[in-house]
Amino acid sequence: MDYKKAFEKYKDYQQSLHEKNQNKIRVGLKVNILLPLIFLGMSFFAQGSKLIFLILWIVSLFGIAAYLVYVEFTDYNLQEQLKEFSGQSDLEPEVLIGEKVELAEAQVSQKMDEIDAKIDEGKQKVLEKIEKLKEEDDA
Repeated sequence: MDYKKAFEKYKDYQQSLHEKNQNKIRVGLKVNILLPLIFLGMSFFAQGSKLIFLILWIVSLFGIAAYLVYVEFTDYNLQEQLKEFSGQSDLEPEVLIGEKVELAEAQVSQKMDEIDAKIDEGKQKVLEKIEKLKEEDDA
């Protein structure tokens, strides 16, 4: 048995599963956006209790979240197995969800700091105007 061929087949299989998992994640995220809109529309057109649609919406969100976690977990395990078979322990598995979370978090923090600086600047201007008005009233 040729182990290199078997490993290459396994690697190709893992790559195709990884691509399918990426597609599943995209579909899951789209469903996560569209399904609440559908339940919202149904709740407006239905004359029954809106509580039923709220419960269905919440249950569906939990179901979609569980599905997305399952897909990410299985993909992570496949990549761990490939790393183990290849003998390359320094490789990090590619994640499907949250790949650029740290970058986005840094950008959000930077924007929040800019907004805080503008708010502080606006507060300072308002305080200066109040002081000027007080001085004018005293004079």
